[in-house]
Amino acid sequence: MLGLVAGAVVPFQTAVNSRLRTYVISPFVSSLISFMVGTIFLIVIIILSGGQLLLTSAQLHAIPWWMYLGGVLGMIGLTTNILLFPILGSVQTVIMPVLGQIMMSMIIDNYGMFGTTRHPLSLMRMVGVLLLIVGVLIVVALPEYLARNSMKRPPEQRVKWKWLW
Repeated sequence: MLGLVAGAVVPFQTAVNSRLRTYVISPFVSSLISFMVGTIFLIVIIILSGGQLLLTSAQLHAIPWWMYLGGVLGMIGLTTNILLFPILGSVQTVIMPVLGQIMMSMIIDNYGMFGTTRHPLSLMRMVGVLLLIVGVLIVVALPEYLARNSMKRPPEQRVKWKWLW
């Protein structure tokens, strides 16, 4: 359930941050505001839960350098969504990154990258990704293809595809 909630938050976050962009003009400033508010919220949560807010020097040095890339990767994902949302709309802005997430997750699982448990690529996983790709094509490419081909016909022969979307 928690995974579904986290997934449901992404389009909401993208829509809010894309709207914020119209006030601050820059997608980078919009992303910065989002991360600043998130950082403040996390600080409050850590303090209220009695957690350790600051890391010791030993902790900082023990963390491998590549583990600090999470913030940069999060910024790239969020800012890219802010840039894409006004162009693609909500569904396409969410569905394309989800496809990328699943494909990269399959690679990470297959090789056990970043110290994760290895889950080898199986026929079922490959079929699932293939079905996902077909679904993305149906959602993203098919409506445009149908609309384009419908416009080439004379008006009386055009099929009304509006019900598809």
